[in-house]
Amino acid sequence: MSTSLLLLLDLALGALAAAAWTGAVLVATKTPSRRSGLLGTAAVAAAILAVLGQAATALALTERAWGFGVEKTLFAVPVQLVFGVLAAVLVLPALLRAARGVPWRMSRWAPAALVAAAASSVVGLVARGVLGYAISPLSAAVLVGLVLLAGWLAHALLVNRVRRQVVGASALAALLLVTSVGYSWVSDVAVAVALSDHAGPFGHGGPHGRNANEAPTAPADPAQSVSVADLRTASNAPGTLRHFELTAGHQTVTATSGKKVEAWSFGSLPGPELRVDQGDLVEVVLRNRDIDEGVTLHWHGYDVPNGEDGVAGATQDAVLPGETFTYRFTADEPGTYWYHTHQASAEGIRHGLYGTLVVLPTGGVPEQVDATIALHSFGSAVWLGDSDLPRTEPAAEGTTVRARLINTDQVPRRFRVSGADYRVVAVDGRDLSGPTDVSAESLRLPAGGRMDVVFTVTADGVRIGTDASARVAVGFGPDGSDPLKLASDASAPDLDLLSYGSRGALDAPAPTRDASLVLDRLPRFLRGVPSNAYTVNGAVFPHIQNIEVTEGDVLRLTVVNRGWDTHPMHLHGHHALVISRNGVQATGAPLWVDTFDVQPGEVWQVLVEADNPGIWMDHCHNLEHAEQGMMMALTYRGVTTPFDHEHISG
Repeated sequence: MSTSLLLLLDLALGALAAAAWTGAVLVATKTPSRRSGLLGTAAVAAAILAVLGQAATALALTERAWGFGVEKTLFAVPVQLVFGVLAAVLVLPALLRAARGVPWRMSRWAPAALVAAAASSVVGLVARGVLGYAISPLSAAVLVGLVLLAGWLAHALLVNRVRRQVVGASALAALLLVTSVGYSWVSDVAVAVALSDHAGPFGHGGPHGRNANEAPTAPADPAQSVSVADLRTASNAPGTLRHFELTAGHQTVTATSGKKVEAWSFGSLPGPELRVDQGDLVEVVLRNRDIDEGVTLHWHGYDVPNGEDGVAGATQDAVLPGETFTYRFTADEPGTYWYHTHQASAEGIRHGLYGTLVVLPTGGVPEQVDATIALHSFGSAVWLGDSDLPRTEPAAEGTTVRARLINTDQVPRRFRVSGADYRVVAVDGRDLSGPTDVSAESLRLPAGGRMDVVFTVTADGVRIGTDASARVAVGFGPDGSDPLKLASDASAPDLDLLSYGSRGALDAPAPTRDASLVLDRLPRFLRGVPSNAYTVNGAVFPHIQNIEVTEGDVLRLTVVNRGWDTHPMHLHGHHALVISRNGVQATGAPLWVDTFDVQPGEVWQVLVEADNPGIWMDHCHNLEHAEQGMMMALTYRGVTTPFDHEHISG
């Protein structure tokens, strides 16, 4: 059984236990009869079996990953067993006697015990669906207190019938609930106030006297206190200077189809492709003409120095209208990348503030045609590259083509190649060893992900389509061919990159420390507002505890998805080596990624080498999830930031 189904089964068993105990309460308060004895016995038996079933599912989930079952194993099941066994001991003898037609009398404590058992099942559901991973001792104590108060209230109402006790139990329960919710709200607001008072979520206050646009005069030593403003590329760094200027602004763009797009752009849709050679010194001046929310440039997947990473509130201030910011980095890693704003990024990228970055290896690529195809959705319109219409690029039979596929949307997208076998030669800018021919499989790209595929044009041509649009596609073919008519198999399975290519003699670094991220969606206060937020380890940004490392550490990171949404997790400034998925070891070519999809019920384990000092965002690249809490940071000891965290967005 899949993990997602196990989680659903666990919830269903919890609901069944609560319903069965409630039924037993209703029966126990009726006039004694043989029928009520039979019904009550059945209800108690169903409740106990449901609790035992929860114990089994909790153990199965915990075996798959501790993050799936921790609150079930340590709290929900034990509490239900304690109160359930107590209730069964008090009521079953009388119920069994009644079922046999023997006169019976229920213990005076039976109603309270049954109500407490029902309440224990309800708080078990609360532990799963509200508190989630990982339940704190204080939260557990509050829930147990509510169970005891429910039993007391039942006893006062049904047995003692003492008004003062009824009022007292009700008042205490209400006070406990209001205090708990109020404490959560105050904690959220208090942290926000503290951070706005320059405490910062990343340890503000390091040396930051230099203007953020100025390069350091000497290399920073990350073992000492250093500001992200000093972790930049010098203007006189070696390499051929490649200077670019990008201006962000509102623009009405006419699509190939003739439709008007009210865009935020870097001058075109997508923004200008920055194509450079390995070893070049890239210098990009960003200007903001009229984007009121501010803009930055984040080099998605490129492991630049931290001060060039383009995260407003962590590595720089947002570039406001009329302002500029200059980025510099050495293009030392060839591959396919992209850039986008990291300020109000969910909205900014959706409106068009993105472009592509291609770093060619020394000597170029061997393919005769090198095409960049970035997928982007503007509402219901899907663009491949700079067009929202199907098109064919002329290519003679026998021409070799490298297609650089980029998913700039916030959800997974599938690309399909029809008309020829192809090879996946690179993922997230890193070459794969020993790629083999693929013919009938789809390529699933996470939000922000990239794949380079290589194929040879056939006489009928080759078509690249996506699951985002049945109509829009890119063809490559000789004169007279019509590759756009080639069929695409929408049911084709996804290529499993964890078993694709040649493993070779992988010399993986030995981990020196471990960390876990448990992803979920839970009710939380988000900037003081009640929200169904996206959480990491039970918290939302900025309450999530950052992962702190020292340069030279090798982090083994386990990512567990307890929720029902796919989360494309993106770590800035580093590539991660995929070790396993759902406990199955990777056997294909070493897979170094900067973005990986953690689907519902999945567990990924990756290795991250701490070799790029700074404060690096780690967030879901479904940027609406990031804005709703699923955002944190990988921080290096001794690195601080002077920038205002309130402007951080995924």
